[in-house]
Amino acid sequence: RLKAALNRSPLAAGYGTIPRGRMEGADPLDLTDLVIGFYREGYGARVRRRWLTAAKGGADTGSGAADALNAPPPPPISTRARFVARHRLALIGRVRGVAALLDRLQADGVLTAEEAAAVAAGPTPQEQMRRLLATAPAWGRRGHRRFLRAVRCLTSGSSSRS
Repeated sequence: RLKAALNRSPLAAGYGTIPRGRMEGADPLDLTDLVIGFYREGYGARVRRRWLTAAKGGADTGSGAADALNAPPPPPISTRARFVARHRLALIGRVRGVAALLDRLQADGVLTAEEAAAVAAGPTPQEQMRRLLATAPAWGRRGHRRFLRAVRCLTSGSSSRS
């Protein structure tokens, strides 16, 4: 019922529905990834909440949920976030000092101790970078700026904060 509700709900201008073929074999986690991928995190959460309510057949309990769906889309993704997304494979393949990067990001408040420990649990630097970059959508503009600064410091060998 949720997948059917996904295609019936009204969306804000500039957003389209997720193709049915992509949703057919999707489990709840895959469906969440699709929603975030199509609508980004902020708007995707509002859309999913509305869809869950519609799939249950209940009335919308959130105040102004219909208005939230028709609200303007979230601000565009920052150039730093686009850079990280575009160069994901290169970052995974080239960054080796992940422990130092995690320390820096934790000190800058981008990652919590639990997030850093989960990333550090990866068996290889590549897997650690994959885990780290999986958390990137939650960083925001400040986090992406600090991530790129930390990577730059790692690759240049300097320890100063520029």
